[in-house]
Amino acid sequence: MPSTPVLALFAALGAFCTIVFVRNKKPESRRFPPGPKPLPVIGNLCDLPFKDEAATYNKWAKEHGDLVYANVLGRHLLFVNSLQIANDLFEKRSVNYSDRNGLPMINDLMGWKWSFGHMPYGERWRKHRKMFERQFRPAMAPTYWPTQRKEAHRLIRNILETPGDLREHLRHNAGSVIMKVIYGIEIAPRGDKYIEIAEEALDGMAKVAALGAFLVDIFPLLKHVPAWVPGAGFQKKAAAWKRAVLSMRDLPFQAVQEALANGTASPCFVSRLMNDLDSEVYADDQMEIIKGCAGLAYAAGAESTASSLSSFFLAMTLHPEVQIKAQAELDAVIGPGRLPGYNDRSSLPYINAIVKEVLRWNPVAPLGLPHMVTNDDTYNGYFIPAGTTIFGNTWAILHDERNYNQPMKFWPERFLMADGKEHEMVIDPAAAAFGYGQRICPGRFMADAQIWISVACILTVFNIAPALDDNGMPVEISAKFQSAMIWSV
Repeated sequence: MPSTPVLALFAALGAFCTIVFVRNKKPESRRFPPGPKPLPVIGNLCDLPFKDEAATYNKWAKEHGDLVYANVLGRHLLFVNSLQIANDLFEKRSVNYSDRNGLPMINDLMGWKWSFGHMPYGERWRKHRKMFERQFRPAMAPTYWPTQRKEAHRLIRNILETPGDLREHLRHNAGSVIMKVIYGIEIAPRGDKYIEIAEEALDGMAKVAALGAFLVDIFPLLKHVPAWVPGAGFQKKAAAWKRAVLSMRDLPFQAVQEALANGTASPCFVSRLMNDLDSEVYADDQMEIIKGCAGLAYAAGAESTASSLSSFFLAMTLHPEVQIKAQAELDAVIGPGRLPGYNDRSSLPYINAIVKEVLRWNPVAPLGLPHMVTNDDTYNGYFIPAGTTIFGNTWAILHDERNYNQPMKFWPERFLMADGKEHEMVIDPAAAAFGYGQRICPGRFMADAQIWISVACILTVFNIAPALDDNGMPVEISAKFQSAMIWSV
């Protein structure tokens, strides 16, 4: 006979399916947007992709239009495939489209509740967001330029010494900038403990981010199932990832606290905020906010910057004509004897165009973190129920033929006019690449600056080409990406 917990679980699943069936019998006047045809009870569960997600959702966009609806076991999903609709919903109706779904695997089991990127929309989220934005607004960006330039120089030295370790160098570069800016910590050249812990935490996030990757996100009651129950292996995985997640947040923060106590703390995000704590009454609460903001800065910035620079190297390998044109511009503006600096940016329009095209061609977060609709809404006659999980389909938006000619082609010239000046009529990819509405990435100005200085310095000193095989022939290269919440080459 089945055990009592198993019988209870099956009873709960039966009740859930009944509720789903009843909820799906909506009045005809409540017309959902078009989408793939659902099956009874389970809806579009079998249509969800577990690899190449962006390709599948882009296919849905071509088949069903700019707003695509799907239903998975009663859970409403909505995919926004045009920048116009993204602006209409995420910007103009931001109060209703800025919430987050409760994700049991990520938030409850893996311990990401402290991250304001995952927090529900509300006062606690606003406190975190306000504190973070104050340190990363456009006026603050130049504060971080010396660190970013120094690390760009270190990056090109590392590539020169061991070009075969390119992926490791890019990850080290991204981690070095974040750790110095946020915590004032100089990381070790190899095997740094902070980087290793963070990579374990972020690897877990990447594995659970896909829709339907873990059943506990579809059946939240499963989060109460003990790890020893057969089929509950996700509990053990979540526990291991949680240790890494909390260590990523806590260990470098503790190091700054100790440095502050000893009078040896470097100026950084955490030390500045800790020195500005308002009063003892609010100190504990503010300290938790600072710790959470700092931890999220690493989680959001390190992987995405490394991913963008990986895409840049791939693009240069596939398009040597772009590299030649960029180096001609650098030679004319910079000349011999020095590396580019941020003061040169306005004189390097083609380098700026390359950075934009990197963000557009392979956006690091094809779907990003989904928003949630707070209250029932209608748009263009379609019903959007409260609780709907809504995705800005960034990959589809940045490959929309209505906005970008030959969107699959890596072509920086699309952002320039015939005289080489910026083409103001072409949509800047930053309008979608960094997210939408009130959930847009608050660190986007720092991220853009880091990508730019790295690209400019790399192209000044290197020619990028395919590796050679044992016969001395160039290895065949193609654009293949590892699909996840953050894409990598």
